[in-house]
Amino acid sequence: LGAHSISQLCKACLFENKNYVPNEDSNDNSNSKALATNMKNDPTNSKYYLIIVQYVEAINTKKLSTELRSLRPPGPKRLDPNYFSDMRLAPEEDSDRLTGFAHNGVSPFGLLEGEEIPIVVCKSVLGVRPQFIWMGGGDKDWKLGMAVGEFVKATNAIVLDVSEPRLGV
Repeated sequence: LGAHSISQLCKACLFENKNYVPNEDSNDNSNSKALATNMKNDPTNSKYYLIIVQYVEAINTKKLSTELRSLRPPGPKRLDPNYFSDMRLAPEEDSDRLTGFAHNGVSPFGLLEGEEIPIVVCKSVLGVRPQFIWMGGGDKDWKLGMAVGEFVKATNAIVLDVSEPRLGV
């Protein structure tokens, strides 16, 4: 690949919120099409999140829960503290179906049309030197390389502190 270090290697993992409930506003039928669009594009309340993490890091689901909840400001619209408490890797069949990519080939580019899955980049990725990362490119044998800043911009990714170093890597 030409990576300068293993810290430049990333993977895309689809996580599912097992506690997901559609936004309350979705019961209003007066403008249901617009509300469905808003609900589908609401990164603060999604059933699925595509997390970009370095191979040398592991997702900390407690941090993930806290960070996702903090996307909404304190007040009546903030979700319950336990709302994101059951975040899990999506089953492989769901990941394949929702992303259009098989295991070890999941890419944030080319997700299936109509699937609005928020993309989260682990904050630690921003510290990679040089500022270039590699990840799945749609097949287990294809890799995609891109400058970190351009990746965040191109995917409209949310940067959150949700990982920690893997032991023994």
